[in-house]
Amino acid sequence: MATPENLFLVKSNALETLFTKIRDRETNSRDFVHYSKRVMRILAEEAAAYLPTLPQAVTTPTNAIYNGRLSILDTNPDDVCAVSIVRAGDSLLECVREIAPSVRVGKMWIQRNESSADKEAVHSCTKLPKGVKDMHILLLDPMLATGGSACAALSTLIKQYGVAEENIVFANVISCPEGLEFVLQRYPRIKIVTCRLDDCLNEEKYIMPGLGDYGDRFFNTV
Repeated sequence: MATPENLFLVKSNALETLFTKIRDRETNSRDFVHYSKRVMRILAEEAAAYLPTLPQAVTTPTNAIYNGRLSILDTNPDDVCAVSIVRAGDSLLECVREIAPSVRVGKMWIQRNESSADKEAVHSCTKLPKGVKDMHILLLDPMLATGGSACAALSTLIKQYGVAEENIVFANVISCPEGLEFVLQRYPRIKIVTCRLDDCLNEEKYIMPGLGDYGDRFFNTV
C-alpha cells in the first residue's frame, strides 16, 4: 500500500534486533517484556514528538544560547491525555508515563470478540479526565489489526467527548494495511505512529508475520 501522509514509520537502527526477539515464539514472557519495553520506549518518544512544541531558548554550561523547542508534555502536561485501550495498551502506557510522569491518563475497555469470525470490537467502559475535549490525545494500542478497536476508541473520543480529530496521535508497535485503511478512511485527520507495517491479516484476523497476542505475551496469560 502507498504510505498515507499522516502515517509515520519510526526509524531506528535498534528496532531490527529488538523485533527479532519479540517476534520469536521461543521468547519467554520475561524476555518479551524486557525487549518490548525497549521498543515501546522508542515508540513513546517518537509519538510524543508529534505533539505541539514551542520555541525555547536555553543557556548551556558554556554560556552559549541554544534555540530549541519544548514539547507540550514538558510545558503543559495537563493538556495531554494518554489513553490506553485496555489491556494491551496498558503496556505502552507504562512507557509513556516513564517519559511524561505528569501526563493525564484515560482508559478504554475495548476487546475484540474472539468467538466471531469478524472479531468485532466490544466496548464496555471508558474513564477519561474532565476537560478531555480540549486536550491532545496519545491513543495507545500496540497492535493495529482489523482497526475495530481503534475505531471504537476514536468514535468515543470524537463523537461522545468532543475531541478534535486532528489532536489525536495513535501509537502502535505493529500495524497492517487492512487496519490502516479501515481507520484512515473513517478518521483521515488523525496521526498514526507505528514501528512496523506488516504484510496482512490471516484468516483469524491476526497480523502476519506479527508476534501473536501482544497482551497475552506481555502479561504472561498465554
